[in-house]
Amino acid sequence: MDESIHPALPWPGFTPARSFVLPLQATRMATPFGDTCLIDGMRLERKSEFHVTVLSQDMSRAAAGLGEARLHALYGSRQWTPRRTGRYALLHQAKPAGTGMLECWSLIEHLDLPAMLAFRGELARMLGDAFADPVPHVTHYVRGDPNGIAVSDIRAFQALRVRDVSS
Repeated sequence: MDESIHPALPWPGFTPARSFVLPLQATRMATPFGDTCLIDGMRLERKSEFHVTVLSQDMSRAAAGLGEARLHALYGSRQWTPRRTGRYALLHQAKPAGTGMLECWSLIEHLDLPAMLAFRGELARMLGDAFADPVPHVTHYVRGDPNGIAVSDIRAFQALRVRDVSS
């Protein structure tokens, strides 16, 4: 699958108090799995909101020092056209919750998004390696935490990945 999610995305704004995300059109996020997804005997629920997290909250706070105008210019110098790949992965993370742990699962789809790689690469050059090695993706299904699982970079992805999932 090499489907463009939509044409170039406009500047989504920047607030260092939250993640820097690109919203994706829900009407273009159909999957072959249906409204719920059964994987390895677990039922994952379909999300109703879709986005690509370009910068986590921590990264957004660090990048805020560059100023919104500079970030806007850096963002605007790239063509933000995410393309779907049809490649899915199952992720797992145990998150602290109350007195125990919450078992969280997500089914993500990898995206082809060269602009994100270039944008974060430039930030890594200016601000440090913490911005390098992004994993452009969209979360389609979740279990445990309705927000899904944060995947800040390739190392986090490798630690969270259970397996690839075929459609």
